[in-house]
Amino acid sequence: MYYLATLNLLLGLAGIGLIIATVVLLVDYFVFNGKYLADRITPFLWPVIMLMTLGSIALSLLYSEYFGFIPCSLCWLQRIAIYPQGLLSVMAWKFKDNLFFPMYGIALSGFGLLVAVYQYIYQMVPKEVLEGGALPCLTDGSGADCAEKVIDVFGFMTFPLLSAITFAFLIMLYLYMLREYKRDRTATMQTAYNEAKV
Repeated sequence: MYYLATLNLLLGLAGIGLIIATVVLLVDYFVFNGKYLADRITPFLWPVIMLMTLGSIALSLLYSEYFGFIPCSLCWLQRIAIYPQGLLSVMAWKFKDNLFFPMYGIALSGFGLLVAVYQYIYQMVPKEVLEGGALPCLTDGSGADCAEKVIDVFGFMTFPLLSAITFAFLIMLYLYMLREYKRDRTATMQTAYNEAKV
């Protein structure tokens, strides 16, 4: 399984890059109020959101359908959070929905982020603690173990961490999209007000 090891390494490196990008966006958005990056990333929001959501769907299906890894119940909950975003992102882009789509995306990504963080903690806790029932894994009849690390790169990068990073990154993009919508709406209203005054 040379391809699987190489893919895992590439995903681990991409995860580290995505952590850095998410932190940079977070700092710019909350500390600098979007002063440095808002205008630079706004033209690329739709393609990046569609690439992230559709790419996440493709990767999850690649691992389960091609490589044969059975998703556990927590993995399915994360899939439930990301799969609709793929379709919604394409539809929202088509209909230019910059208001409602980001709110739905934040809600779905927030849910996915919580589940992913829970599963990451579940995977990092020693087996002895798990056997004591400290953190339960939902049973779904598939026999998949939530503590199994399908990806384990650099000693900390696992599938749930990649999932959590992806959801956090998407939340930041949705926040930028909402801010851009509000800024455009304010500018439109100001222009209409100025024209009405004249």
